[in-house]
Amino acid sequence: MVNTPEFIRLTVVSTRIRFARNFAGFPFPSKMKPSHTAEVLHLVSESLKEIDPNEYTRYDIAQLRSSEKALLQEQHLVSPALLKKGENHAAFISSDRAVSIMVNEEDHLREQYICKGFDLYKAYERLSALDDGLASVLDFAYDKTLGYLTACPSNLGTGMRASVMMFLPGLTWKGEIKRLIPILHNRGMTLRGAFGEGSEAEGYLYQVSNERTLGWSEKDILEEVTEVTMSLCDQELLAREEMLQTSETELRDRCLRAYGTLTNCALLDMTEFLSKIVDVRLGLELGFFKAKDRQRFDEFLDDMQPAAFCLNNNLEGETERYYDEMRAETVSSVLPKLLEVVRRGR
Repeated sequence: MVNTPEFIRLTVVSTRIRFARNFAGFPFPSKMKPSHTAEVLHLVSESLKEIDPNEYTRYDIAQLRSSEKALLQEQHLVSPALLKKGENHAAFISSDRAVSIMVNEEDHLREQYICKGFDLYKAYERLSALDDGLASVLDFAYDKTLGYLTACPSNLGTGMRASVMMFLPGLTWKGEIKRLIPILHNRGMTLRGAFGEGSEAEGYLYQVSNERTLGWSEKDILEEVTEVTMSLCDQELLAREEMLQTSETELRDRCLRAYGTLTNCALLDMTEFLSKIVDVRLGLELGFFKAKDRQRFDEFLDDMQPAAFCLNNNLEGETERYYDEMRAETVSSVLPKLLEVVRRGR
């Protein structure tokens, strides 16, 4: 087994716990009338004020600009499904932007906590405390046999999903992902693209989570997701070693060329940036680059996402060409301050 916390930290990008909850006495969101959705939203708003009046900021979906919606989705604080909704649909987001509560999505409530790196139990403890607080003032739909009642039968039981976002270039390179999907499915687990069900993997990023909730306790789910995560880290480490043994020169050339393009261009569209930065990140993990400050590099990747880059640089309303010029200028200026090339023999 992998016993290097640093490798696990760099392989597991983030951790998320999510609870699906519904109110007793109300139809599920797909069957609700506007009066129902308004009442549910009011109940949640008042309950959060009672729990902590200053902790959560309310974002009404119908009132958000498209750029604000895009940013919330980039940060995984809301789902694409919620962003398609209108009046009486909202998200409440904590002051540290780690906890979000989506109201009137597929279920009345989707509570979630996201943190960097691998820390399932920390994520669970924080979200469970919030859920207990809400349960003390709200009447959740619960059956002694089935557990929490949810709009989708796959969430029955605990209503809990525990997931980790993993960077798996080695297993992707070996073509192992398709082989792993049915194996994990048989264990009650799923392996998906970064944005969940139906999405493709972007930049070697995959979401690993429990698919089964009925018949498992919350403790069972945490233990199973932890075990699968550690197993995937083991397999990824071996795959990366094989990559280097068989194709080091070709991989080094590919990663250095990507770095050279990003730091020596005058126009850089988002598609090219994403394709090149993936290879730079791969080079960092394989030792072709050294991060001067790994946290700053990770923050740089977040800041270069389309919505974040647009809002941080006040680019709303500008032309695509201007975006590309600014992106090229920013990347060529910042990236050399974050990474240095590791030459052979060093």
